[in-house]
Amino acid sequence: MKKKILSVFLVSVMVLSMLACGKNTAGGSTSDSSAGTGDGTDISAKASSYTYHIYTSALADNWNEHSWETDSDREMLSYITSPLIDISIDDSEKGVYQWIYEMAISVEDVTASHQNDLTKYDVTIQSDNTVADTKNGYVFEIKLREGAKWQDGTPINADSYIYSMKQLLDPKMQNYRANQYYAGKSAVAGGFTYYNSLNTGYYVPIDYNEVESLLSAGKDIYIDVWNFYDAEGYTDAEGNACPQYVSVKDKTVWGEAQDDVFTGEILYKDDESVKYFKNGRFSYYLYCNNDKYNENYEASYDDVVGCYKVDDYTIRYVTQTYNEFNGFMASLTSNWLVNEKLYEAGKDTTGSLVITNYCTSVDTTMSYGPYKIVSLQPDKQMALEKNENYWGYEKQADGSLLSMTEFEVDGESVQQWQTSKIVIDVMDDSAAKQAFLKGELSVWTPSSDDLATYLTSERLHKVNQDYTMSFFFHTNLESLKEMDNSKGNINSVVLSNDNFRKAFSLAINREEWVGVTAGYRPACAVMNDLYYYDIYNDPTSSYRGTEAAMQAICNVYGVSYGGDTPYATLQDAYESINGYNLTEAQTLMKTACDELVAAGLYKTGDPVYIHVGYKAGSLDSFDMNQIELMNKYLNDAAEGSGFGKITLEAIGNIANRYADTANGEYAIGYGAWRGGILYPFSFFRVYFDPEAVTTLNEAGCWDPTTETLTLKVNGEDVTMTWQEWSGALISTGKYAEADFATKIDITAQLEEAWLKKYYRIPLASSTSCSILSYQMDYYTEEYNIMYGFGELRLMKYNYTDAEWAEYVKSQNGNIRY
Repeated sequence: MKKKILSVFLVSVMVLSMLACGKNTAGGSTSDSSAGTGDGTDISAKASSYTYHIYTSALADNWNEHSWETDSDREMLSYITSPLIDISIDDSEKGVYQWIYEMAISVEDVTASHQNDLTKYDVTIQSDNTVADTKNGYVFEIKLREGAKWQDGTPINADSYIYSMKQLLDPKMQNYRANQYYAGKSAVAGGFTYYNSLNTGYYVPIDYNEVESLLSAGKDIYIDVWNFYDAEGYTDAEGNACPQYVSVKDKTVWGEAQDDVFTGEILYKDDESVKYFKNGRFSYYLYCNNDKYNENYEASYDDVVGCYKVDDYTIRYVTQTYNEFNGFMASLTSNWLVNEKLYEAGKDTTGSLVITNYCTSVDTTMSYGPYKIVSLQPDKQMALEKNENYWGYEKQADGSLLSMTEFEVDGESVQQWQTSKIVIDVMDDSAAKQAFLKGELSVWTPSSDDLATYLTSERLHKVNQDYTMSFFFHTNLESLKEMDNSKGNINSVVLSNDNFRKAFSLAINREEWVGVTAGYRPACAVMNDLYYYDIYNDPTSSYRGTEAAMQAICNVYGVSYGGDTPYATLQDAYESINGYNLTEAQTLMKTACDELVAAGLYKTGDPVYIHVGYKAGSLDSFDMNQIELMNKYLNDAAEGSGFGKITLEAIGNIANRYADTANGEYAIGYGAWRGGILYPFSFFRVYFDPEAVTTLNEAGCWDPTTETLTLKVNGEDVTMTWQEWSGALISTGKYAEADFATKIDITAQLEEAWLKKYYRIPLASSTSCSILSYQMDYYTEEYNIMYGFGELRLMKYNYTDAEWAEYVKSQNGNIRY
């Protein structure tokens, strides 16, 4: 799960772009003069060009399938690689999608006939199942496309895939993207084992309640300091690096046991001051039996990994855990393929890990997608052209490369990949605006300020994203006192009060506040209407539209329906919610002030001043407008409550505001989570499971690994820790095999209970707002989460490059949108 907002050029779900399109209102040619399209159009003597010209703040620098990291890297992969399976339009009018085959030509579940693979590769069987009755969901046979080639014409076959998987999981390389294949629902069986096969011993996460018994048995227990505190790289006053694993027996580091909880301090210095890591219900306890030799030490790939060759164009993929067919198909919308020749040539074995420079320059890249890189000017421009050896192209008499879909779109085969060239320039927002209006860019993302000007443009589209922008808090009283003493805050201790935080939420006029954002939409819940629980079988299965999910939000904001209420139905009540209730906010502020004064934490009338970790980059006028409105809302709510003036100050240029808020640098952070868009039942792991994320944003509020929650499940009270609930609906969790109704009900109860803690206040759903050039159109104007607008694959051009240049000239280089 990632915690930063993606570029508008990035793909969103299974390589679906969030870019928008609109109607062509400028006139001009709508035919493709470069090639025949199956309707009798003559092929011209000279091929015409169609350039997709976009911009970015930073070019990609590593588009290796095994180690890419940034949004720009992933964007590049969408051009130069081809997935095994993809998703495209079946019926654009009805919004129906279809699986389409790319590097694969068929995928079949063969579990029933290959039961021995479950034993051989030590798969994890679903609870209450046995190998004997597990007949599907574990072994998948993938038929590969014959004729697929690298850009130099070298064939791609089963050996290519097996080599690539072996390199991806190679324990000597520890590739960054290996976790996508050794963990999760589509993890390859044995992937984790092979990836860790050079560890002589290993750490196993344990529950807090196991600590005492294991210590009594003479076992050594550790805490993973790097993961829990995000402390990698810190040094103490003597320059000693923070160790990753620290034994809880080490009394020079840890305090004595108090109330059966290990407490203490570790001191690590950052650039400004000594960093204090405090408190003790640690969720990263680890047990390491140093006497136990890794039984799979130096295991070979062929012995333990369930991805193997059947014949030259067939491979089998055994999953570590159960995965239903559509879920596995979705996992194939990305690929792990690398070119053996360049991958090996780029290897460096001089360090502790083997690395490769594969896919970091033009010369070290080998495309197998529709485009190939032809030029790269670092920090300036990258250009791509059609890859003549891409399996989907046929060369025409004029030299152009034509591709028609193997699948039908709206009942017919249509042209795909009409774009002949892609140019990516490094530009800031101001330069991009000017270039777009001069006809030099294909798409532009307007700023918050510019949106007001272009709201009526037919070329503007606003598309919801699955990020929910929120304020998240650090509520630990002792930490807040420390922030008041040394971090520049004044009376940030008020955030320890539940009623203050609830009043904070109800004071916000979200409908007004989004007016000073980049086109965001108000949000009162942590998941918006882009989260689907059964989209493969039911395109209307939005979690947010279920009765349980709507009722949860009604419960949070105290809105009823029926009887003497203004709302006849649950949906009416839910749709009325805007999160704004100044009257209740004022009442809660008075209560909070009285409680804080009585507790000796606050003096009536004193000011409240709190730094907010707001942004990785520099603050701009829009950020300042947002925080100004927030201060107005809070002071309106605090009027007459006993609180003095409340001031939030936004802080920018923060390397990691998420970890800094959790660690007590900031009392409030601003940012977003996303994930689980097609499986919302896994969503709450990012809030409740410290083993699922590097840092829990709200780690300074609670310990979900020990705090329990009781939910009503099918009429029965069930109590588990919040961490256990977050994993109960996935993998081998207690309710992983429950029906959708049960899973939805549990998820809705979790959402309600979480929001009522007010450790995180949802503000808005982010959006992608873009304006598309008159030169081209997307295939459909109706956005669909499964295939976007048809995206670059089905993009249609209204002008060739030459015709577009003439049109721009006729407009005196100033295009009006």
